[in-house]
Amino acid sequence: MKHRILSHQVMQDEILASHARSRQMNIDLEKRSPFQKHLNPKQLAVLLEQNQDLLSVADPYINEIYELLSPEDFIIAVVDHQGYILRLCGAEKLRNKFAEKNFYPGFRFSEKDVGTTATSLCLARKIPVQLNDKDHFCLSAHNHTSSAAPIFGENSELKGALVVSGFSCHFHAHTLIMVVSAARSIEKQIHLEKHNRDLSLYSNFITNIIESASTGLLILDMDLNIWKTNRKARQILRQQNLKGQPITTLGGLSLDLDDLFVNPDKWHEKEAYIDIGKDPIHIVYSVQPVLSETHQRLGAVINFEESVHIKKLSDKLSSSRPYFTFEHLISASSLISRAINLALKAARTHSTVLLLGDTGTGKEIFAQAIHNAGPHRNSPFIPVNCGAIPGELMESELFGYVDGAFTGALKGGRPGKFELADGGTLLLDEIGDMPHAMQVKLLRVLQTGEVQRIGSSKSIKVNVRIIAATNIDLLQATQLNRFRSDLYYRLNIISIKIPPLKDRGEADIRALARHFVNKHNPSIALTASAMKTLCAYAWPGNVRELENTIELALHLCDGVTIRQANLGLPEPQQSKPVVDVSGTLQQMEARLIAATLEKNAFNMAQTAKQLGISRATLYRKVDSMNLVKK
Repeated sequence: MKHRILSHQVMQDEILASHARSRQMNIDLEKRSPFQKHLNPKQLAVLLEQNQDLLSVADPYINEIYELLSPEDFIIAVVDHQGYILRLCGAEKLRNKFAEKNFYPGFRFSEKDVGTTATSLCLARKIPVQLNDKDHFCLSAHNHTSSAAPIFGENSELKGALVVSGFSCHFHAHTLIMVVSAARSIEKQIHLEKHNRDLSLYSNFITNIIESASTGLLILDMDLNIWKTNRKARQILRQQNLKGQPITTLGGLSLDLDDLFVNPDKWHEKEAYIDIGKDPIHIVYSVQPVLSETHQRLGAVINFEESVHIKKLSDKLSSSRPYFTFEHLISASSLISRAINLALKAARTHSTVLLLGDTGTGKEIFAQAIHNAGPHRNSPFIPVNCGAIPGELMESELFGYVDGAFTGALKGGRPGKFELADGGTLLLDEIGDMPHAMQVKLLRVLQTGEVQRIGSSKSIKVNVRIIAATNIDLLQATQLNRFRSDLYYRLNIISIKIPPLKDRGEADIRALARHFVNKHNPSIALTASAMKTLCAYAWPGNVRELENTIELALHLCDGVTIRQANLGLPEPQQSKPVVDVSGTLQQMEARLIAATLEKNAFNMAQTAKQLGISRATLYRKVDSMNLVKK
């Protein structure tokens, strides 16, 4: 044992071995070596600072020792693990006598410095040592007695020693027992203080982790009182002092601890509206039970986030993140330039925008560009295709539903597109195909700025910028009672007509064609004949059809140039048919259709394509004009 006091015979063997080492190191018997290692005041100050934990603990025990021993007869020293004297206590007269033998703060007392002393042998062998008179190697210490005990830190690391010295006339075997006992007490106190410091650091570390968590945390005791909150929780709840308050302070948040400990999985990803200030705070939260190592119930932790931040994160990670900007819009014609300029002005407002244009003209690109150029650019952009969602599902898709609202409803409910788009933009694409019953409900939301989930009696305030898009004539649809006129006028605040590609002219077709080639494979070129064919075609599918045509041609070409044959389009006519321009406009139209039909051997599909109209329109005109094959 490191503190065990050795038997007399064993101690004598240790002393003799130390004397032998002293002689081998040529220690002077008569006097202290002038080369004994010692520190200057600055070096000593650094060493004292490094050993502050040892000294602060040892000082009270020095005072206790002096209650049993006289400071006039004994000095007490604290030395570090190298043998440097750090602290020296006792009567001034006695300290001066020991100073004559270099036993003074800053001097090193190791075997290689002074030979055999209680201090040097204690440190060399890490054992308690008591020497008297001639046990010391040097003659100058023969009339002295000294007792030293090692002091160990963590992992049995030697930190230093506690030393009591005096004259031989005061020798007593019990002195060593007292010194060993004091050294052990110092060790225990050092360990205790280190444990307390580590515990404090650990506690501060845990506190800092809780404080820096990116989600709100509420820590509850078994009485459902709030024991601790973190910075994010206080920020979300707009409350700085919730400690000690019952959880019921947060109106709308109910918690059953018994159910939590029995069914912990039920308490994940729940929703609540916290009623604590002026406006309810919509949160999504999960509750985790807290148990001790012996499975004793201690409380619970509520982890929560404001729903608006979850929506922003979801939008950031989802494919609906808007990509297109106004820089992606190709404009070489005045028609499309006017539409872009109006969209730029609309982007700077919060007003509802109505995008009108044929299929494939780029209505969603315009919508994304308006969103990305406006004040909501860093908020969600949620597109909804009103023509692709069945009417019976439209309400739950737009407004959401609560848990148990209907058979098949997701557990915990689901937010609608309006909630997901809160603070951002909602694109209602193909708005003209929205069922009439849903138009009424949409109008109410636009008027009140509130949505109500299916199965809920609570209204949710939303701040959403609406962009609607359609390829039908909404005004005509209102006249035919297919679209509500009050909804039309609510949507038609800033109306932007996106022209079809055939009206944009050759310059736009050429620019778009080059853009799509460069987008997919910039190393391939378009031949002049291919470009002529593109410009001559009517493009009923508009810009989307043009991009698809280019993409197909890139697959069919030789890898160097796109030729006319790679496009899959009819060759442009070398000469236009001669048409009689006399008569009324209707008569001229009939003659043009008849001539084109005859030229194409009454192939309706080819004729409709050359005339730039749909086959349904061509059939209707042929019937109304009585154009029949002779």
